Amino acid sequence: MELIQDRIKRKLSSPMNYFSGYIDGLGDAVEKGLVKAVGVSNYSEKRLREAFEKLKKRGIPLASNQVNYSLIYRAPEEKGVKAACDELGITLIAYSPIAQAGVLTGKYTPDKPPSGPRSRIYTPEFLTRLQPLLNRIAEIGKKYDKTSTQVSLNWLITQGNVVPIPGAKTAEQAEEFRGALGWRLSDDEVAELRSLASEIGPVVGFPVENL
Repeated sequence: MELIQDRIKRKLSSPMNYFSGYIDGLGDAVEKGLVKAVGVSNYSEKRLREAFEKLKKRGIPLASNQVNYSLIYRAPEEKGVKAACDELGITLIAYSPIAQAGVLTGKYTPDKPPSGPRSRIYTPEFLTRLQPLLNRIAEIGKKYDKTSTQVSLNWLITQGNVVPIPGAKTAEQAEEFRGALGWRLSDDEVAELRSLASEIGPVVGFPVENL
């Protein structure tokens, strides 16, 4: 492990070498049996392909790319990250899958917006634009006897090659998340929700496009 850490430190002596040193160090860890797989987070399409090719030369697969991805924040699709993952066989792990602060659960409304820093993102104006989508999610949930959270997670799962990782603070939440599995939205419902989400406008998320 010390040899790997030393190699990374040498590579990181120059900012230009940061990426190379990071991937080299992860590759070393796999070859030494310290880890079983390599995963990255918030990698753009360009950087993802570079990491994939660098590891491929050593016979090491790139297992995953963890990014901010939800029904209302689809930058991984728009910036080519999702397509690259599909093409290269890299699993896309979606954090904030019910959007930041869990806004897709419907817990905030124009009359009851969040307080604190979140209030700058989820303003009454934004929540008003979001309401048609939330209403339709709830309607679809009733059809399948599912919650809005489960519908939102299932929408991501239907995109293929996506593993949502919602954060559970209680056993009840974990059980609710499990309810997103074992069923599937229809193709028409998937398309309808995408269309409604597209009408909302820009949504704040991690700027993966700037990496």
